[in-house]
Amino acid sequence: MILRTWLPVLAAAAIVTAGCGGNPKPQKAPAPAPVQEPVSTPTPTPPPADPVTVLIEASRKHFEAGERELKLGHLEGARTEFDRSVDVLLESPYGARSDSRMREHFDRLIDRINAHEVTALAQGDGFSEKKYEPASIDELLKIATFATPPADAETTKAVKDDLARTAHDIDIPQNDRVLSAVELLQGRLHDYVQESLVRGAKYLPMIQNVFRAEGLPLDLAFIPIIESGFKTNALSRASAKGPWQFMIPTAKDHGLKTDWFIDERSDFEKSTVAAAKYLKMLAKMFDNDWHLVLAAYNGGQGRVQRAIQRAGTENFWSLTETQKFLPKETREYVPLILAAMVVGRNPAQYGFELVTADALAYDKVPVPKPIDLRRVAEWTGASLDEIQSLNPELRRGITPIRYNDYEIKVPAGTGEQFRTRLAS
Repeated sequence: MILRTWLPVLAAAAIVTAGCGGNPKPQKAPAPAPVQEPVSTPTPTPPPADPVTVLIEASRKHFEAGERELKLGHLEGARTEFDRSVDVLLESPYGARSDSRMREHFDRLIDRINAHEVTALAQGDGFSEKKYEPASIDELLKIATFATPPADAETTKAVKDDLARTAHDIDIPQNDRVLSAVELLQGRLHDYVQESLVRGAKYLPMIQNVFRAEGLPLDLAFIPIIESGFKTNALSRASAKGPWQFMIPTAKDHGLKTDWFIDERSDFEKSTVAAAKYLKMLAKMFDNDWHLVLAAYNGGQGRVQRAIQRAGTENFWSLTETQKFLPKETREYVPLILAAMVVGRNPAQYGFELVTADALAYDKVPVPKPIDLRRVAEWTGASLDEIQSLNPELRRGITPIRYNDYEIKVPAGTGEQFRTRLAS
């Protein structure tokens, strides 16, 4: 406070003194304090990197890059990276075996690369067949046969309200058996049905286009929910296969090829065309009675015709009131398919999430000679899984040997670059 009080007074006195005309002796400015230079601490020099560690790390990075390429099915890319992982060591001034750590890494590296090569050869040797998945129809019919729950009042009302406002092109009777099947699908089998709807979303537009062109009811597009869950490689205990679960004789009767290299029952487009032909044939045989058609699709047309002759009725529901004429699996199959049509048309009504997906799209390219699908993946920039998903009919990882200009499916937009690589 004293300092602040006296500062204005001293300033005023200085001004008055300056105004009196005197020449006071200039005051000598105090010498500035010497500036001390900052003491610089030398930055410690890091120790030189261990050259052996650097080489091993570089080799390891190339090897890991090769494994990533191999997982994608890119054989050439994998081979290039594996070669680099070895060359880094061989071309070093120290040699690959000059240090114990180098020797250990080099020996292990060669063993791992060799193991990958053996596995890759086995997968593409034309002998190793890819794995199949169990067809859902076996398990679903077992459940429906022994554990179909009665429909509760809420389900009964939901179905009644739904059918009143949703158009179907196949008659859906609101009887206990159909209602119980709806109860089963939205209850115990909810997760299975949801997964099937997700899997089938990309296929349904194509199926509906094929059936529309053939003049078939579009409700039939939901048959694969029960038959296979829309799995292309589903295989039943009876050796029926594919999304439409064809037996080999029926498949061949309707234009599908099956041999060592190829099984077109798994080709979604071709098997759908075959299913349309088969369903049209059955419709003609049973005068467009779609309940009988579905029974024949499951149990065989001969069995259904014999049952009709023995029972003296062509009404499926009268035909299946007793156990005399058709096996229980077929008796339960038809209500289950009808329930799938109900759920498939309006999934949100029954507690399922709405599923949207882009329609299946691809380019077709004829290949003049057999080609490994891993090479197709590499040349199109796709993964092996994607190529196999587009071509599930190819059983052994390569295109067929005896087919000239076999058309392989590649991701949409990659056809031209694949043709270029084929020609080079």
